[in-house]
Amino acid sequence: MAVIQLIIALVILGIIYRRMIKREVPEQISGLQGIIPVGLGVASLPVSFYLFLGIGNIMLASGASLKTSVPVIQSILRAFFSAGFPEEIAKLIFMIIAILIFRSKIRNVYEYILIGAAVGFGFTLLEEFFYGSGGLSTMIVRLICIAAHMVFGMIMAKHLGLARYNRKTGNGSAAKEYILAVLIPIIIHTLYDAFIATNVMMGSENGTSQMIGMGLAIAATVVLFIIQIRVIVQFKKNAEKYCSMTFA
Repeated sequence: MAVIQLIIALVILGIIYRRMIKREVPEQISGLQGIIPVGLGVASLPVSFYLFLGIGNIMLASGASLKTSVPVIQSILRAFFSAGFPEEIAKLIFMIIAILIFRSKIRNVYEYILIGAAVGFGFTLLEEFFYGSGGLSTMIVRLICIAAHMVFGMIMAKHLGLARYNRKTGNGSAAKEYILAVLIPIIIHTLYDAFIATNVMMGSENGTSQMIGMGLAIAATVVLFIIQIRVIVQFKKNAEKYCSMTFA
């Protein structure tokens, strides 16, 4: 099952990424510039796991607890510390590494977006392989949201690119873009996981709480699916605009 999900992710995300590369005008990125960030994305997953362990150890040593009397808040806190924060920060670290590697070759904001997509692509490949043995229902949910990490990476990298563009041109605030680059992916990721992976209501002994938890999980899946489609379509429509936002 894990291998099947890996292959599915490779095919679907590979097609999306390849089409994104072909939309760049007037000239496409080089092969290395397209492939290396994907490898860095693969490397970001184990780093996110170590960040998660580090956070857990710090909380354990300090005696901090995520238990609250409000199930939704508890779910959100768990999602933030287990996935939203460590995974998005790990991807951010490797995006910055990719940007530094190719800084002299990156010509426009769209190439930042490509780096974000590539890092999210690589992260997803390894994640699908490791977490792809959870049964048919898990496989279906993961398939519906297969482009989530890629989309989070595109959003993050777009704002990083806009920050550089604003610094170069003096148009707009670079600081604002840096803040948005970090906050938007973390918030969306955290809220999704809070109603899926760390939803304490679905594990409740109370039947009503279970039903509410299940409803929230379905709603979160639908919302994230729509977000994926909207973001991918918007970047497709605006590809030429972002290509024109050069750093020359």
